[in-house]
Amino acid sequence: MTADEAWEAFNGVKFVAFRDAGYLPCSYKCTILDCLRGLEFAIGMGWFKLSEFNVREYEFYGTIENGDVNWIIPNKFMAFSSPNKTRFDQNGVNYFFFIISMRI
Repeated sequence: MTADEAWEAFNGVKFVAFRDAGYLPCSYKCTILDCLRGLEFAIGMGWFKLSEFNVREYEFYGTIENGDVNWIIPNKFMAFSSPNKTRFDQNGVNYFFFIISMRI
């Protein structure tokens, strides 16, 4: 089903929009419908295939200890956690700084 069709099941339910928990003011609100539409787009572009999704890899790289990174467009565009003024967090965990070189 489409993102809008999936969202219909929640018609009338109020949800608070997501906002980044980073240090800077958030200039956008990301709704569940935004996420569903993004997923629909990614599936249409061939960027996401449930049969190929590796949950263990996703969870591994989703932790701050392992970079807190996610591919947005596979092998082309990666999302990082919010920038930080220090190299380590309050528990001594390294904030990763990456330099990525990719051919587009």
